Amino acid sequence: MDDTTPEAPDEIRGSHRKDAGFNPVAMVRGFVQSFPWLVIAIAAHIVVLSGLAVWKLGHDAEKKDDAVVIQTSIRKETPPEDTPEDKKEDLIDRSAIPENVEAELVPHEIENLPTDTAPRDLTQEIGDPNSMSDMPNSDPTGGTAIGVGVGGHHGTGTPSTFSGRRIGTGLRKGVLPGGPTQGTEEAIRIGLIWLVRHQNDNGSWSAMTCKDHCPADKPCQPETGAGEADAYTDRFDVGITSLSLLAFLGAGFGHNAKQYVVDTYKAKKSELGKDVVLKGLKWLVARQNPDGSFSSPGHRSLYNEALAALALSEAYGFTLNRAWKEPAQKAINFLCTAQKDSPKGAGKWGWRYDTPADIQDKRADYANEKDFQGELHDADTSVTGWMVMALKSAHASGLEVPKESEEGAVNFVKWASRQDGLVGYLEAGSAGLPIQGEHDAQFKYHGPSMASVAMCVRVFIEQNIDDPYLKLSAEQIVKELPNADADPKDKSKSLVDYYYWYYGSLALNQLDGPDSPKRTNKYWGPWNKAMQDTLLSLQSKEDKQCSTGGFLKPDRWSYTIGPIYTTAINILTLEVYYRYENAFGAAANKRMKKGASSAKAEDAKPEAAGGDKNNR
Repeated sequence: MDDTTPEAPDEIRGSHRKDAGFNPVAMVRGFVQSFPWLVIAIAAHIVVLSGLAVWKLGHDAEKKDDAVVIQTSIRKETPPEDTPEDKKEDLIDRSAIPENVEAELVPHEIENLPTDTAPRDLTQEIGDPNSMSDMPNSDPTGGTAIGVGVGGHHGTGTPSTFSGRRIGTGLRKGVLPGGPTQGTEEAIRIGLIWLVRHQNDNGSWSAMTCKDHCPADKPCQPETGAGEADAYTDRFDVGITSLSLLAFLGAGFGHNAKQYVVDTYKAKKSELGKDVVLKGLKWLVARQNPDGSFSSPGHRSLYNEALAALALSEAYGFTLNRAWKEPAQKAINFLCTAQKDSPKGAGKWGWRYDTPADIQDKRADYANEKDFQGELHDADTSVTGWMVMALKSAHASGLEVPKESEEGAVNFVKWASRQDGLVGYLEAGSAGLPIQGEHDAQFKYHGPSMASVAMCVRVFIEQNIDDPYLKLSAEQIVKELPNADADPKDKSKSLVDYYYWYYGSLALNQLDGPDSPKRTNKYWGPWNKAMQDTLLSLQSKEDKQCSTGGFLKPDRWSYTIGPIYTTAINILTLEVYYRYENAFGAAANKRMKKGASSAKAEDAKPEAAGGDKNNR
């Protein structure tokens, strides 16, 4: 080394000198003085890495806290504190969210279906502090990967086709044009309580026992005043029990609903799942025959069969619980065997009162072969409509439904349709004409009644919103809006017809209601207003009376079955806003998904040997 070269500081070079001791402090000080930028860079990296470590630890802690909250919400939900606007009287308790086991793990035996209950003061009309719009479904099954479904409880991970059912659903989004109102939801609430009040201990509802639940001096069941021919009968107990169950299912209450009502008139608490829906379904299943039917030849009513199959299909579809799957499928299978064959020689047709097998058994009773053959193919629009509603719900629930049965129903109603949009009861020639009945003198027959039924058949099976016939029928229906007054052309006749209002509401809500892809409100708007005004005016609203919540005024179809029928079917009409998803919207979604899947499949195709992707 040149003598003119400056020597390194002692702190650095001293470590290499044989005559110097090791001094780490001096060495570090010398390093910092000699290489300051390198030291700054190292310090900066240490600061950044330390910050990242702190953030990561905090983020992991937050995730861990979230997991604890989710686990807690599965086990128990803390009800919100009361606020002044929440402290309104409400008979339906929604504070207890069930811990619902996945459907595949639920015991198959009906007796083991889980329910529980909670204490409540029965002398006051009180409920939990939540508003009506916050009511959870009893079991939409839905769920996520961590098992938390809508409302904070377990699910199967597969959303129920009926998971949108929830009393107050429309109100949660605000009052929408053409949607439910506080008045319609309150009418449903007190109507359901009326049904609870008049349910038998065995789970059924019956025209024969309705008055047994009323005060002796003021029964809810009106006297028919029409003689012995109109005496109440138990022949339709299966049908009106099913209709009543559908009213609860339509509001979002399955067999395991933990919500309960307090009937202050009777000072009685009833849990909607265990005490009402479960008991009714068990009563129904206990009466099912091995062939899937609920009646026997000679006492057959295909209205009973259709309604029972509909109730069981929806009970299964709502919870996906296996306890209802087999009975529902057997009921649907029976309906398909009860369907008539087409008189055109191939395929299926509609339904009427008897099954083909029943008619074969009575062959000797027919005067001639022509009458016998005619009966084998005879169908009517009314029974066919109820059958289609059962098939539609079964199909939506994942049950097996033969395509030929659906096609046969459509073929029949098209055959019975007139070019102006009206539909006949038995064939096109009778379109608009009164259906003969014992009470024709007391009630005006609504000509578009069968058109509303046929619209539902077309809507739910074909799902073609561009079908021009739907608008033709809708134009006929809005000419005769719901009205509880007397017929202006004949003051001796009533305009009340709950059956017509039910199907008219269902058909027009689907066509251009608030959930339709073509929500013009042209038909649904005037119909909905008239329906709401009329039904709300007909419901009994006396304070704390046995009649409170019931629809006691008869229509032309209720004389042998009474107010259980009228109350249940009117509740179903008021649930039209959320009971079924819009068929046209559902069909459009399916087409979009199918198109997307096809596009993905096309993109995934391997290229042909020697081919160019751009030349396909």
